[in-house]
Amino acid sequence: MKKFRCFFALLMVAALAVSSSAMAVELSAPGEIPLSSETITFTVGVPQSSVVEDWETNAQTLRIEKDLNVDLQFVELPSDGNELIQKVELMMMAGGQELPDVIMHGLGGTGNLVKYGQMGMIIPTTEYYQTETGFIDETLALNNLKKEDLLPFVTCYDGEIYGVFYYHGFLNNSLSGSRMLVYKPWLDELGMEFPKTTDEFADMLRAFKNSDPNGNGEADEIPLMGEKNTLGSNLMRFLMNPFIYTQENYYLRMDDGTIEFAANKDEWKEGVKWIRSLVEEGLISELSITQDAASLTAVMNPEPEVVGCVARISATNLGATDPRRGFYTCLDPLEGPNGVKNHQWTEQVPGIGMVITVNCKEPVAAFRLGDYLCSDLMSIWTRYGEEGVDWIQPSEEAVGTFETLGFKPFMQVLSSWGVLQNQWWAQTGPRILSDRVTAGQAAAPDALAYNAAYAMGQNIMGEYETAKPIVNGLVFNEEEQEVVTELRATINGYVLQSFSEFITGVRDVENEWDAYVGEFSKMGLDQYMAAVNSCYARMYGEN
Repeated sequence: MKKFRCFFALLMVAALAVSSSAMAVELSAPGEIPLSSETITFTVGVPQSSVVEDWETNAQTLRIEKDLNVDLQFVELPSDGNELIQKVELMMMAGGQELPDVIMHGLGGTGNLVKYGQMGMIIPTTEYYQTETGFIDETLALNNLKKEDLLPFVTCYDGEIYGVFYYHGFLNNSLSGSRMLVYKPWLDELGMEFPKTTDEFADMLRAFKNSDPNGNGEADEIPLMGEKNTLGSNLMRFLMNPFIYTQENYYLRMDDGTIEFAANKDEWKEGVKWIRSLVEEGLISELSITQDAASLTAVMNPEPEVVGCVARISATNLGATDPRRGFYTCLDPLEGPNGVKNHQWTEQVPGIGMVITVNCKEPVAAFRLGDYLCSDLMSIWTRYGEEGVDWIQPSEEAVGTFETLGFKPFMQVLSSWGVLQNQWWAQTGPRILSDRVTAGQAAAPDALAYNAAYAMGQNIMGEYETAKPIVNGLVFNEEEQEVVTELRATINGYVLQSFSEFITGVRDVENEWDAYVGEFSKMGLDQYMAAVNSCYARMYGEN
């Protein structure tokens, strides 16, 4: 990395000289609009989106341009996050001249951002959080959040913040990564209750396979199916949690304040053996490992329905007005053979939603653009659209989707998520949203049959009461980051690949377990976990 920095040293000096040569425009005070009496033009890098029809004519774009007196000229980047980062890095390697003024993306988090910042390709915004945050301060106060609590999660090991943050809290998202959904009409048809244990769960899947719950006289039922993008989250976590706590990166928070690794423990082996037995019995479709979301959608959409349990679904799997969306209901976390029961609560921590590149001639104004995107108006707009068009104030008869957890209706959403539209930015860029809004969706009584969020809200208490916070939001120092960057992807990839091979029988878990565990030492697991524990102790240990 040092050679990489040196290569760009002269480029950084030249670029900074160019950017400082132009006179800055006179700006209004923070929290006031427009930004200036003079129209300011920004080139804006955004990920290609399947749900945003036209960035230039989008209603949110037009409102931003009108309110701030800016001209936003969009540069579309790849929709896939890794491909987007590769594209941006290629621009940097070529000298950075093609970088847009701002990029509405976190570029892989603090580990990458500090590298790009030290290369001189993106600028630090640390001081702006003290001098230029008008709308951010207002929205944080409205949502009972504090800037000093959030900024440490986006501060790099060099002490700098590179960009404008987003915070998107939603209790449903905090719980959903370990969720399994069941088609409740099949349980009703078979006279079965929601399963509470691993044995009851297996019995339910057998009944789905053998008892023709869709009533078409054919043995076409698929007891459980997922897709590859949720293999390492929902399918793995829900089925492994009755044996051992299973979160991303396979961290285990211990009572002594340290973090251990889950995927080489004996309890992990027992969980894998149980899942293998379900696959071997034909109760879990092996397509769950290889098919994508579109393939899952193709299986789920025909009627009568053939999938009994789904490892997470979205609006893309079943249409917004398909009543079956409301019939797929959250299962409670299962209790394992040794009385173990787990669920994960993912604490929502901020990330960077927008960076300002060295090419931006008005960096303060660019930060103020990000500040305005964090206003309550824009934060709600970027997710739910325009009031009176895409959402309205709830009626007195409206029912809150998460009212069982104490969240009263805040809005009644009219537009559907996941469909092509030209009203909002689809959660692109900075924003500040909390449960006040996100858990305050209402469903009119006549819409309850197909309101998926309402269905989840009615049976979410089992998850809510069981969930424990994951190890999340670690901000590594330079030495730790180098170790984590080098080792984590290899270790995590090995766990997921081995899990897939064990549960499908490509590898025999009983005969090959010792060899599987031994590989971790060769991969540097001890060094990796030492870096994780060093960071965790610094951030959360006793002072």
